Amino acid sequence: MTMPDSVSGVAGKPRDVNYDLLRVVAMCLVIGVHVINNYMPVKMTLAGSAEVTRSVLFALFMVCNPLFIMVSGRFNLTFDAAQGAGRPRPNGLAPYARYYYKRFVSLIVPYLLYAGGMGFVAYLAVDHRPVGGAFSGMLFDLFSGYDDSVYWFVFMLAGFVLATPFLAAMMRAIGRSGAWLLIGLAAAVAAAEQICNLAGYPLTFLQSFPWRGLLVYYLLGFVLEYYPPSTRARRGLYALAPFALAWTVATPYLFAGQHIQVGRTLTVSFVVVVAAVFLFFRYDVHPASARLRRAITWLAGYSYTIYLVHSPLSKVLIGPRIPTPTDGWSYAGISVLMFAATLLAALAFAVVADTVVLKPVQRLLRNVALPRKGRP
Repeated sequence: MTMPDSVSGVAGKPRDVNYDLLRVVAMCLVIGVHVINNYMPVKMTLAGSAEVTRSVLFALFMVCNPLFIMVSGRFNLTFDAAQGAGRPRPNGLAPYARYYYKRFVSLIVPYLLYAGGMGFVAYLAVDHRPVGGAFSGMLFDLFSGYDDSVYWFVFMLAGFVLATPFLAAMMRAIGRSGAWLLIGLAAAVAAAEQICNLAGYPLTFLQSFPWRGLLVYYLLGFVLEYYPPSTRARRGLYALAPFALAWTVATPYLFAGQHIQVGRTLTVSFVVVVAAVFLFFRYDVHPASARLRRAITWLAGYSYTIYLVHSPLSKVLIGPRIPTPTDGWSYAGISVLMFAATLLAALAFAVVADTVVLKPVQRLLRNVALPRKGRP
């Protein structure tokens, strides 16, 4: 089976502002997550209805990572090693080399520059380590700090990118029916895992199922683009999403010892919430103003850098200067203030640093001649 023409590639197509909008939404949500869940609880612990409200907002804001993953999957999984080769088999290793190199330049180089640079400075200036200690700490954070780092998302996405050429071939081959069957099987496994965990009988053998965890979002972004649900199904999902969100938030209250499952554990209820947000901004929001569309595209161009730098900036420059809240209302107001200050500081940093450092480095790397043909 061959992939439909619309799936074979995106080159030459006009830019879709809705995907830029999704990047901007995810960028704002991830800042919100770190404000209300990582920093503000240090200032003040909430209780009662205020804590429930914070939990609901936290769950909504945590849609950020799945949105980034889905957008990445939608574009990366269009990879076709045989594209332009005039035959249905890969043209040697050259297409793979070009793919990996391009993703290295766009994904890993910014991470090394910003996460590495800011981590090194923090170890020197904040922890007062010697140069050697700062360098070793930076290396650990860059390559081994998955569990402790705010950059866990980059670790995970890099793994998905490595597997993409082979996942892309699979998704082309299985077509619409196979793609939705795969998503359904992944959802069934996730549901079985959560139900049994809540009952106290974890099904550990399901951990060997390869299509589980956040990888499902990577595949789902592609499936929802090229095999989208009908308008009626989409509206039904919108109606179901509030109940799915309520269940997600209520789980820790209903089952002692359980945590709200919105991070690295896949649950069907949260997938419903994420898919509803994704489909809404993808198909049902239509920025009418040309100026607004340009602004969205401009902001989206800095979304990855903002993701990489906003947390260190908020902790070092903004957090210490934010007053301690005294009640729920001041907590909310100060959270909004910290969000706005973090977004503006990260955007200003991104504009300057991308212009002066990142873009020149990327242009230099993109000028490297890569092989056009490989061994058959």
